[in-house]
Amino acid sequence: MLRSWILLSLLLLSSTGTFAQMERTMYQVFEVDSAQTVQFEVAGEYQVEEWAGNSILVETTVQLWDANKEILGHLIKEGRYDLATDSTSDPNPRQVRIYTKHIDRKPLKRRDGEKCLEIAVTKIFVPDTFYISEDRQRLTRKGG
Repeated sequence: MLRSWILLSLLLLSSTGTFAQMERTMYQVFEVDSAQTVQFEVAGEYQVEEWAGNSILVETTVQLWDANKEILGHLIKEGRYDLATDSTSDPNPRQVRIYTKHIDRKPLKRRDGEKCLEIAVTKIFVPDTFYISEDRQRLTRKGG
């Protein structure tokens, strides 16, 4: 009887560990060859850094606590952290707007009603052929 109780206790303790911290990094690329200006409308905190590439690279790292990998996978699949551009209709846009697709990110809750802590950090790498505004919301092509 004692042995069964210990085994059951160990199983219960190990099942509580299924809700842990998950982390995933996603990348998106935006071509800006013909753009003279780029406007950012990105939710939350983000960093803008120069790089030697000729496109804009967005790196988003998401950390989710008290959740499982299925929850994080679902959020990524539905595009919760994706950025988009509205300049895709013109093959050579002079102005590009890059924005957060899901601007209203409601707090996450598990099925049992408990909240999950979510941290999404976005880094935007922009070509060194652009000036970056002080507020980091606008790029202007150098020499243009």
